[in-house]
Amino acid sequence: MGRTRTFDVGEALAAALDTFWERGYEATSIQVLCQAMDLQPGSVYAAFGSKRDLFVAALKSYAETVSAEAVERINTAASGVGGLRDYFAHLVDAMVDGPRRWGCLVTNSLVELAERDPELAGMFEQHLANLRTSFAGALARARAAGELRPGAGPDSAPLLVAVVQGMNVLAKTKPGRPALQAIADTALAGLVSTQD
Repeated sequence: MGRTRTFDVGEALAAALDTFWERGYEATSIQVLCQAMDLQPGSVYAAFGSKRDLFVAALKSYAETVSAEAVERINTAASGVGGLRDYFAHLVDAMVDGPRRWGCLVTNSLVELAERDPELAGMFEQHLANLRTSFAGALARARAAGELRPGAGPDSAPLLVAVVQGMNVLAKTKPGRPALQAIADTALAGLVSTQD
């Protein structure tokens, strides 16, 4: 019979997630992970498998928590434009005062790993597709409510995804709230009716 785990797997995974998020995959060694998770290598391997397995688990956790919470702001708002504004306000806050000051784990990892790891590339594309779908839904609600400029609608969702990805990369340079807010405001101003 194996030994019983004496650590919280969820807490250990959260520590690994933050470490990968801040440092990136390649720059995060098993030793660094063990130190962040306060575990010995054997415990990490027994609970999570290889470093890559742990990274995949961290990405899934990120998608189910950090990303899901942000996207929920878009999907649950009564107003399409209200949902978009709430999402971008949350994004800017997280980039200035929260862990998104490291950018987005998915965006960072996409840049670092997508070309050489097809399985991870598929996970990244799914993440971006979910964001696109949420933006398209909000834009459809906004258009139905007359909140958008003529010609704007669900087809503008890829533009908003591109803006978010650019902001995620820029966040790592710590541009400050005014610069980030100006980008978000400009993106939405191109879509939202001046009557709104």
